[in-house]
Amino acid sequence: MKKYTFLISLVCVLANSSTILWAQQGITGKVEWISGNQMPGPDRPTSKAQGIKREILIYQPVAMSDVDASDGVFFSNVKTALVKKAKSNCKGRFRVKLPPGEYSLFTKEKKGLFANQFDGQGRIQCIVVKPGEFTEVTIRVNYEASY
Repeated sequence: MKKYTFLISLVCVLANSSTILWAQQGITGKVEWISGNQMPGPDRPTSKAQGIKREILIYQPVAMSDVDASDGVFFSNVKTALVKKAKSNCKGRFRVKLPPGEYSLFTKEKKGLFANQFDGQGRIQCIVVKPGEFTEVTIRVNYEASY
């Protein structure tokens, strides 16, 4: 009986340890809506960003050559693999578990997939997930803002 109890305990520990490692990495953050005139002035402060609900699509790293673009920030026909979808809550907060690696993030908008950040390699909104860490990111949906 002691052998079986030990084996069952060992299996539970191994199963939980892999679950714990998987649960300790990914992407966490906020999706914010920014619109209107954002030029600061002496008599007018800029408006504050508001947390919003959005569907977030997470792809293998996407270069400009991997998509069709319109208006410079809306994309379609992504040629890399869709890894996962997530949703932000009404305050804009989200958390998604992912294996270590690099990913491109987009929000789903009426005009297409939105992203407004690019790295030095021409990749769109590329985020790195390291083992055992959650990468913090703020996605600013600002296609209706002027600066």
